Amino acid sequence: MINPDQKQMFDVLALQRKNQQRVDRILKIVLPVMAFLISVICANLNWQSTLGTFLVLGIAFYAVGIRRLNLSLWLGLVALYCLVDIYFTYQGNLPLPAIGRQMGTMLTFTGIVGLGRPYLDSWLMRNT
Repeated sequence: MINPDQKQMFDVLALQRKNQQRVDRILKIVLPVMAFLISVICANLNWQSTLGTFLVLGIAFYAVGIRRLNLSLWLGLVALYCLVDIYFTYQGNLPLPAIGRQMGTMLTFTGIVGLGRPYLDSWLMRNT
């Protein structure tokens, strides 16, 4: 037998789950578009870098924005990818402008997506 307090808590949890699923559906459309736009802006000047940057950003955005995995881990993986990409693009050099452009942009937006997701959920719960 479920008492009224438990029923109310289950109703609130069901509403929260429904709202999170709604946000997930929206983010599954928005995050790949955002990853594509950022990869065109901050990738190095070859198609391999653009494709790799798009894939890494898409996976990182999905991991921290939808699956809510560890943000620190994904920031580290993105930073590692950036260093490897810059190293191979510039034939063994690591120029600071390239690091600042690519790594700075990718880490900033990955952090925004990872830190912003809880705020999206709470904002949607207040508005319903």
